[in-house]
Order: sequence, then structure tokens, then C-alpha cells
Amino acid sequence: MPDIREQEAIARKLLPIIYVLDTSGSMSGDRIAAVNSAMNETMEVLKDVSKNNPTAELKIGVLQFASGASWITDKGLVFMDDFYWNDLKAGGLTDLGVALEELDKKLSRSAFLNSSVGYKVPVIIFMSDGGPTDDYEAALKKVNASNRWFRAAVKIAIAVGDGADREVLAKIVGNPEAVIRVDDLETLKKLIRVVSVTAFVLGSQSRSNNDASDDIIKGIKDQMGMDTEDDKSGGKGGDGTGVNPDKPEETPPQPGDWPDWPDW
Repeated sequence: MPDIREQEAIARKLLPIIYVLDTSGSMSGDRIAAVNSAMNETMEVLKDVSKNNPTAELKIGVLQFASGASWITDKGLVFMDDFYWNDLKAGGLTDLGVALEELDKKLSRSAFLNSSVGYKVPVIIFMSDGGPTDDYEAALKKVNASNRWFRAAVKIAIAVGDGADREVLAKIVGNPEAVIRVDDLETLKKLIRVVSVTAFVLGSQSRSNNDASDDIIKGIKDQMGMDTEDDKSGGKGGDGTGVNPDKPEETPPQPGDWPDWPDW
């Protein structure tokens, strides 16, 4: 049965943000602690942003992958008012292919995207500090061929540190410009927040997935003080993050009045 809130807020479509997070052994220690801290802070910000957005209401999904993959939100996407972050632990391999298989299973009207209100195109945020230890290519080929939600989704990847396989992440998100490298943990925490909020605000406005992807990537890099050339070359600061420490934070994007996505 559809959630009563969906029926009461019929004017607002639902916009899913799905986090696909690497919790393998290389993420243990300070890295997973930084992710947990950032996600706690980000969820509080997103609650306010979603509540005040006139065109879309946010629902969250979290999928972790290590030796296998499992949904933290195993009963489906969760409204922000009902979502609370539980700290993740790191350990195991990097089964990115299994994570893609899980996305293929759940991104459908018969699973996580069942709603009487209608969904905007999902935003999927990948994060990894390594390379896959399973056959991700077969899983990627299958999900791209069979799942229109995955194909249309706005996909962004956060590459953590030198060990992150940015070539693999670029194949998964379909655009090397959508892979953002970060090295230091404080910048990682900020980046998680900036990616999440920018993706929701601009994703709620966009008329097509091309509009959304391009606008979101540009918005994120503007907020982080980086540009395309900085990101390719390792960053103005010389630390490999693509972050310009001399550029102040810009005003966050504000909701506009662009038309909604058509219903699927």
C-alpha cells in the first residue's frame, strides 16, 4: 500500500538518492569514520532541504559492498523523516559487480520504485577507494542493457585516494567528468555533503537526465572550488583533490521552476 504521505503530497514527485558505498577492508579506520561522520551530518541537512523543496521529496537508499553487497535500507527507499544513519563497518573484498546486480534487482516498479505519486529519475552516488575484486563488467553490461532506471539515472562517483580505480568508476557512471577524486578526509566529508545536496536540489529541477547530469557535475565542482582541468590534473592545490583552497564556497543552488520529469 502506498505511503499516506505520498497521497497527501501529490504535487511533489519523489526523488531517490541511492548511495553505493565501498566498505571493504581498505576503507577501515579513518576513512570509514569520515564517511560515517559525513553521512550523519549530510542526512540532517537533507531533511531540511527535502522538507522545503517545492517540486520533489527525497527518499534515501543505501547499498554497501565488500565481500558481497547488502542494502542498509533493505525494506525499500526511506523518507528523510524516517531515516537515521547507523555507522558502517569496513572489512572484506570489493565486490562491485554484486552491488551492480543488487541495483538491477531493486531499481524497478516491482521493487524500490513502486509509488502512486511517481518518481523522478534517480541519483546514484558511488564511492570507492579501490578496484573491483569480482566480475563487475558482466554485471555492468547486464544492468545497462536491461534496466532503464539505471541507464537514465544521474550517476556520480567519489574516488577516494590514489588506490581508487577511476577508469572503472568512469565506466560505471558513463562519464569520466562525473568521477571526482579526493584524498584528504576533511575534503571527503565536505564532498559527500556537497554531492548529496547539489544532486537533490538540481535533480529536482531538471527536465532531462542530460540536463541533470551536466548541471549537477558543474554545481558540485563549483561548490568544491574545482573545474574540469583541475580535476584531470590533480587539483590546483597540488594534493590530488581538485580543490582550490583560495576559492570561497559559493551560494548553494536554489530550487527553480523547471518542469518535472514525465511519469514512467
